[in-house]
Amino acid sequence: MKFHTTHGSAITLSESRTVATRSDTNFCNGITFSDQGVKTGQKVCVEISCTQSWSGALRIGFTTHDPSKQEVPKYSVPILAKKDGYWIRPISESLASEGALLTFYVNNDGTVQLFVNNEHKGALFVGLPVDKALWVIFDIYGNTKGIKLVKPDDTPKEITARGPDAIKAFETACSSGMRALYRTRLMIVGQERAGKTSLKNALLGQSRLKESTTMTHGIDLSTSCSFIVGSTNPWKIVGADTVHEGQQLSKPSIIGTAEEALEEEYNQALATNIVQELLYQKRRKASSTQKPKPPSRESLRNSASGAKKNSGKPTSASVVTKFSEIPTDVFKEVPERVVDIVQKMLDSSPSDLKSQDSVSMATKPADGQNIVLNIWDFAGKEVYYSTHQVFLTNRALYVIVFKLTDNLEEPPFDCQVDTENLSTLEYIDFWMRSIYAHASLSTKTTVDKSTATPPIIIVGTHKDRLHTEKDLINKAVEEKFAQLQDYLMGKPYVQHLVTPFYAVDNTLDDTALGELRKKIEETSCLEPYIGEQMPIRWMQFEREINSLKSQGTHFATHDQMTEVAGHVGIIDYKEVMTMFQFYHDLGNIVYYGNGKTAIDNILRNTVILNPQWLINMFKHVISSSWKPQDKWNLIKDKWTRLEDFGILEEPLLDTLWQEARDQKNILLGLLEKFDLICQKLPSLSECQTIDKVNNRSFYVPARVGSGNQTYDVGENDVTFYFDFHGFLPRGLFQRIMTRTIRWSQDHGGQNPYFLHKQVARFYLDTEHDFVLEMAPKKYNRMKVVILRVSESEHSDNVKLLSDKLSSPSPEACARVRNFLDTSLSELREMWMKRISYTVNVQCPCQRVCETHKTEGCIDESCLHFLNLDECITNKVVMCDHRRIKTNSIKKCFPEPLSIGFTGPVLPPMSLVDSCGNIEKNSPALPSWVKSAAKLLNSGESGKDWNTLARELGYKQNQINKFNDDLNPSLMLLADWIISSGNTGLSVDMLTIYLEKLDRDDVVEVIKKAQDFDQEPAEVFISYQWDGQDEVKLLRDRLERSGYTCWMDIGQMGGGDHLYNKIDEAVRNCKAVICCISPKYVVSSTCMKELSLADLLRKPIIPVMIEPTMWPPPGGMALIFSQLVYINMKGVGGHGGTGIHADKNDKYKEIIQRLSVYATPDLTRCNDMATECGETKSHKSFHDVLGSRYSIDSGEHYSLGTRSSINSSVLRRIYQREHRNSLTAPPVRTVEQVNVRQCRVCTIL
Repeated sequence: MKFHTTHGSAITLSESRTVATRSDTNFCNGITFSDQGVKTGQKVCVEISCTQSWSGALRIGFTTHDPSKQEVPKYSVPILAKKDGYWIRPISESLASEGALLTFYVNNDGTVQLFVNNEHKGALFVGLPVDKALWVIFDIYGNTKGIKLVKPDDTPKEITARGPDAIKAFETACSSGMRALYRTRLMIVGQERAGKTSLKNALLGQSRLKESTTMTHGIDLSTSCSFIVGSTNPWKIVGADTVHEGQQLSKPSIIGTAEEALEEEYNQALATNIVQELLYQKRRKASSTQKPKPPSRESLRNSASGAKKNSGKPTSASVVTKFSEIPTDVFKEVPERVVDIVQKMLDSSPSDLKSQDSVSMATKPADGQNIVLNIWDFAGKEVYYSTHQVFLTNRALYVIVFKLTDNLEEPPFDCQVDTENLSTLEYIDFWMRSIYAHASLSTKTTVDKSTATPPIIIVGTHKDRLHTEKDLINKAVEEKFAQLQDYLMGKPYVQHLVTPFYAVDNTLDDTALGELRKKIEETSCLEPYIGEQMPIRWMQFEREINSLKSQGTHFATHDQMTEVAGHVGIIDYKEVMTMFQFYHDLGNIVYYGNGKTAIDNILRNTVILNPQWLINMFKHVISSSWKPQDKWNLIKDKWTRLEDFGILEEPLLDTLWQEARDQKNILLGLLEKFDLICQKLPSLSECQTIDKVNNRSFYVPARVGSGNQTYDVGENDVTFYFDFHGFLPRGLFQRIMTRTIRWSQDHGGQNPYFLHKQVARFYLDTEHDFVLEMAPKKYNRMKVVILRVSESEHSDNVKLLSDKLSSPSPEACARVRNFLDTSLSELREMWMKRISYTVNVQCPCQRVCETHKTEGCIDESCLHFLNLDECITNKVVMCDHRRIKTNSIKKCFPEPLSIGFTGPVLPPMSLVDSCGNIEKNSPALPSWVKSAAKLLNSGESGKDWNTLARELGYKQNQINKFNDDLNPSLMLLADWIISSGNTGLSVDMLTIYLEKLDRDDVVEVIKKAQDFDQEPAEVFISYQWDGQDEVKLLRDRLERSGYTCWMDIGQMGGGDHLYNKIDEAVRNCKAVICCISPKYVVSSTCMKELSLADLLRKPIIPVMIEPTMWPPPGGMALIFSQLVYINMKGVGGHGGTGIHADKNDKYKEIIQRLSVYATPDLTRCNDMATECGETKSHKSFHDVLGSRYSIDSGEHYSLGTRSSINSSVLRRIYQREHRNSLTAPPVRTVEQVNVRQCRVCTIL
């Protein structure tokens, strides 16, 4: 929305028409309008700027008259106000102050709701005609100098992130009444034995716990407290039902349980809304009984001069005088406590009872406001870190605790961590990066512009143990903090730090505790969600949840919770789901109801009401410090297997979860959802053992041991790295391992060969394995090794006789890289919003390292890397030492996609007529072929044309014939291209063998010619990587029918380069084919491709390659629901051709659909017989590969890998089809016949 070009004479609009300013010399002539009519529910928000030169303030109104057809008067009141079709009302000066945000919208019944700084002020108008267009009127009057249109930001970010439906459901809930909430969390994190629990008790005014107190396990979230803004009173404990032995309360007043506090908060909100409604109804009734009087000249003069006047409407004091005046039936079903509060509010003095118009503006919690802190005490053991990450949120204030007595650069000597130890500085960095990756919004608070959300306070404990003298203690603290400040400087999370740092000794007489407590209060008040408006009925639902929790109910079914919501008036399904998801995002409940995976289907019917109970259940599985009671030692073997190998057997779960056996499937589903466990495939012996058939086993990566098993890396094996830019928590690596186990099982049906805490080896296919290894923590990188374990069936005999295995296939490397990229993208979307990484390879420059003075040092600390994507897309890259040619790196991954030559590569020609001088007698040969031949003629031994001919499968007598020509290299190239089909694939095969000979100079000439001949692809194929084999067959069929296709086969890696190529291909294509499968539906990358195609209005053809629900669930349904799909799996039959005949029909249907949007190039159509004398027995190179044509000995060849096709096979194919090409007489020209046939029939 913008301001209308029609406005008062004193108004100046900004260039964008979003700012309207009145001249300083006028207090009137400030009327302006919106440039368009507002829709029902559309929120309008303006920011006010003020002056103190006049009286009066902004006036807001609506009109049904088009502003462009109206004259703008000097004043809106009374000139416009008395006209039909105009509604105008002044805003109180107390509300229209400097910087105030005024938000309003028209609801379905014509009521205009007004908010000031996101606080609801009531109805501004009632009964506007919503069936007509309504323009907004702004009269910038009196002390209001200007207004700026801004985007409304009053909906919680968790609601906004869920989309338009969630926002609409939230606004519907707000229409029944809202109340500001003043709550946040205090998250205390840090090292083991750093004094976190002692600090919590000291902040609450409790004495220091004994040193022998049991440490926290998991997360302790049983404590809540509250404080009063602007007060020096101690914090009040909420829910302190019991006091541990040895604890002495230092005058903290108990205000009851958390449920009682929430109940009181709800009662206050309900009473406030009742009083406001009574005031409004009484005021409206009083206004309707007064007889309107014509305005006098004096009243008009006072209005024009900006003087305030009594509108004649009753004040709050005159509207309701006593509670006794309210009819008793009004409170028939209202709780007694609410009635008491209403009575106190109505019987209070008029000055204490504020009407809708007299509520003062609140930019932050006012003095006297009560704010609740829910305290979460996180365990320090590293084994819990994988579960901690799930509960990190931006709606919290974090306190990172460390011991001042520790050497900051060394591991704490008393830290009982069963892995490599980190120094104190590294632990602080770990927690800072965890909070930044999981919870950072990188948005400044609305008042204090120096700190981003969430804020983090650093506290050092055990100050009293640094020294006995106070001056020396202060000096030591300053040195520690200076060292810490230097370490944190320049880190990405530094904007979240709250300064100064605090040093405490956790005793009640420590003055630093009071300063820390005050800083926590001040920082909490500045958070943007403090004072956020919440629907009252949602608060009532939250109260019901807390009531169930207090009764020991830890979980409930979805239907049960829907019934509870119905009891508080929430009956709309969308609102129920929005509310569930909102409280899930806040961490109050755990509910996964809108996922698309099989695990989500299990979880959809269960709501976890008590996250603390869930944490305890998780603790029993992942923590090695807790063991079940086993009096008879009957499960010792199963417990040993879990401790030693990280394998959890189902019978052990019945002991671990004794109190929740009925919820075992739900808990297992949640563990799988969080990637904490993965089911183990049963071994052959286990399947054959009767008593173990029905018992499942699970891998628990958090419980596997370190192990000392190694693996051998061959000379030709491929290694690359994922660098996580300074932050790779073990919990993330464990999640990656869990997902990798599942992926390997799905594709190979095998369990990992070995699985340790930092390294694991997995099955990829019959020819490859791969290894994931986490480097030592300080390097924050993950090593990936692709291992060749056997040769391909199509490998050359020379390689089979060699002791060394060949390099892993480029497609295998691309598959693993693509899987890891996809997994990290999903984890970033679900958990770690700010995790970042790059994929690198070790630089082959062999420079001398500075530490060990060794050339090409392989020590972890001496490695340096090149970006893999840059290496794949560039011929030369730079490292710190020298320029690096990337040929050795590029050959490990598929070549960047090139459509290549779009027609016959060489013109029609007869090699017989060359007469020993092909260059002279065939002048039509392309220049690039001549250039390539020239380079081959001058090649050294082993890299010349003779070697290439032998690699291509030519026999010696044929090579001798080539040698009779004056240009034997040119003769060889021409014969190869023509005899192998004269297509772009012929050149691709030639390029592969040139690369084997390290003839990069020749390859470069061919690539340049391909790039020059390349045109944008007509068809973009969108698919999920697991279905690549079937999609390749589809692409081959389309290209043989004359269509150029684009599909990512993993050759481009990931990152911006891939996205740029995808964007370019989608924009340039004529149509998009979506290959639908269940994994396609849940792929975020596929969703982006589909959304871009839909946004660009590209024709979309859905092709179902695996059985999938239609339309698919989720966001894709919006696009696919109106489309008809082609089912490739709906085929089958009997007889000679069977399923293949049906599949061909499906291919023809796809081609027929495509023909509507794109015209095939029939010059490169190799899939049909023409009327020009071509026989049906002639099969093109594409035909042979696409249909798996049987050759001689019955071997079958597929298009899966170009390099896997043996050159001798190609020679046999095409020599048989064209064996007379060198001796046949010249081809007789056939007279052209004009045959009129439609395009579809021609193709099919």
